[in-house]
Amino acid sequence: MPAESTTPRRLRRLLAFTASAAMSALVAMGAAAPAAAASSAAGFGPGGLGVVGVVAPAARNGSGLTPEATEDGVRVSVAPAGATAVAAGAGIDVVVEVVNRTGEALGAGTIALDVATSALSDAADVDAWSTGDSAERPEARRVAERASASLAAGAATTLTFTIPPDATGESWPAVGVAASLEIDGDTVAASTSVLANSRVPAADPVGLALAYPLTTPPIEEGLIPAERLEAWTAPTGALTRQLEAVSGAAVAIGVDPRIPASIRVLGSSAPQTAVEWLAELERMPNEVFPLAYADADLAAQAQAGLDAPLEPLGFDDAIDPADFTEGGEEDGTTASPGRIPDAEALLDWTFTRTDIAWPADDTVASGDLDVFAAGGLTTAILSPGNVEPVEDAVSAGATIDGRAAAVADARVTPALRRAADAASDTEWRAATSRVLAELALAADEGVSTVLGTFGRSGGDGSDRVAATLSALASTPWSQPATLVDTVGAPPVERTLISTAESQQRLDNVGRMLTAEQAVADFSDVLVDPSVLTAPTRRDLLALLSTGWIPQPTEWTAAVGRWLVDRRAITDAVSVVSSSTVLVVASETGIPITILNALPYPVEVVVSVAPSNGRLIVEDSVDVTVEPETRSTVSVPVAAGVGSGEVNLEVSLASPDGTPIGDAVIVPANVQADWEGVGAAVLAAIAVAVFAIGVLRSVRRRRRDRGAGSAGAADAGATGPAETDAAGPGAEPESRVAFDTAAPEHTETTEERPNG
Repeated sequence: MPAESTTPRRLRRLLAFTASAAMSALVAMGAAAPAAAASSAAGFGPGGLGVVGVVAPAARNGSGLTPEATEDGVRVSVAPAGATAVAAGAGIDVVVEVVNRTGEALGAGTIALDVATSALSDAADVDAWSTGDSAERPEARRVAERASASLAAGAATTLTFTIPPDATGESWPAVGVAASLEIDGDTVAASTSVLANSRVPAADPVGLALAYPLTTPPIEEGLIPAERLEAWTAPTGALTRQLEAVSGAAVAIGVDPRIPASIRVLGSSAPQTAVEWLAELERMPNEVFPLAYADADLAAQAQAGLDAPLEPLGFDDAIDPADFTEGGEEDGTTASPGRIPDAEALLDWTFTRTDIAWPADDTVASGDLDVFAAGGLTTAILSPGNVEPVEDAVSAGATIDGRAAAVADARVTPALRRAADAASDTEWRAATSRVLAELALAADEGVSTVLGTFGRSGGDGSDRVAATLSALASTPWSQPATLVDTVGAPPVERTLISTAESQQRLDNVGRMLTAEQAVADFSDVLVDPSVLTAPTRRDLLALLSTGWIPQPTEWTAAVGRWLVDRRAITDAVSVVSSSTVLVVASETGIPITILNALPYPVEVVVSVAPSNGRLIVEDSVDVTVEPETRSTVSVPVAAGVGSGEVNLEVSLASPDGTPIGDAVIVPANVQADWEGVGAAVLAAIAVAVFAIGVLRSVRRRRRDRGAGSAGAADAGATGPAETDAAGPGAEPESRVAFDTAAPEHTETTEERPNG
């Protein structure tokens, strides 16, 4: 297969690193409550995403339809030998099986076989015989006893008995048998069975509609990885066994849409076994309707406050365009070559009906049916424990709180599931014979249609499912009915038994919904938010799968891991803490560093809020941070009043204003008046220099004038002698100097002769 695209792989590496760090912390603390501690490590508490620790929910087993874990101890089963029905009034061979599921060897004892002395003619007789109510139970006749050898721990043994012809009546609709193991006078284990009498066929067979959920074992991924697809669609894989068991049988199939989507999204890199499996599913002639994506728990979503069931948001993030190049072949089961499939193409299927909701057994509460209908699921398949029983036998079609429903039969469905889950041939024949007996009694009471539903096994017991469907196909007491006919038949007004899911489970669901919303808000920093929101929604639906309900401990741990991953995403873009910033100018910029740990570029708005008026922030700054890098941006600020310490609260937001991460405090020291002092000092220095220059110029001129006056006085004292010495025609130097500074008025004295 081609290498996985780089960007999703980087995102998973980020999540894996964060989860690993959180889980390492758990190990160091002892991890007594792993999921709750994981949630705390993820920050899902006050100041995080507004959620607190994950709580492990209690397991539900309301109507007895949920398969229970194999019980320890000694188990006894009794069934027809080699058949699923008997011919009453003749010798009947039965097999008694003893299984030692204790940790110790079982001593030798006696196996006894009893038979009811009268016919089991109606449901009341069957219940009395099965429950062992001494007041109502028909009398029993012991027809055989045999010694049993000791049995090692974990071992099983079977003994065959023959019921004499005179112990049963040819016209009995059903025969009650019981087997017990006694050791040292004490009854160690016992069981009862109800065997259908093939000699009493129904005059008007009851219509039998069956529904089977085609799902996978619960996983945490919203898309099934290629490795799992290859394993599950292998010849002995879980999906292959299920498809082989139900294909062509008289049973409606509820298909998890995640399965075909997971195969189609891989394009040419899908495992060949998966492509072939999908083609076989498309050729299957059965009725087909979609389950919720990943078989998500519909009731939990309604009770958590959603207006309608969740659906996938898209698959573009999981598609590698290289897997859809030209040159492939289009067979209808995978996307067309050369064309990138959208969500509609990946989920497209030719369904018989698309309006059916099949919630988990005994989980629907008042108001849930309206929520289902808001999502287009106007008809619900309900377990018998979710609906009030009625005195008379009724058909499956019903109206509950004004909504259409098909109610699984309370007598047929438990036996049907025991047959599908049987651990041995003897247990399977006993359970299947009980199904046939219930059908015979329903036909005798005039019921038109009953609905039997298989449990959500994820592929377990597929071989038993195939055998059960084969046995039901040849029974004289029923005839195949479609789910469409069952829902479309005249309905009977029934009353819902409101059986809300446990508060612990709903609390965890609420935490996951809150975390998903936090990712959706955060994803606004991306150009394409779907690269985060689409996988988050798919994985959320995977964790809501009904397959997790019988595994509360494993589910709680998975929820904790998922919450850690969501917190890692919302913490991937943050402000890097800074040391104290010194502000000495009246206008400057504060450097802020943004970390983007995502493999995608992000766009954020950086805002700074000062704690006092010493700094004024002029505006926010938009910045784009490249994938897996840091970027520093300068936020403009101006000095306010005074100097001193200021705490700057730096926060991030998406372009539409959604807050991103937690605010960070950056300390600042404002000394903006230093700039004014410096300017004043420089101005004073300049003035002083100018003044000194002027003073020096004045003093120099005065000196020059003083020197000129002294020269004139000297010239007057020497007179003609100096002139004569200069020679004829020469003008004395002192005269020149004197003339230069000649006075405004010169007084001349002329000497005249006498006479």
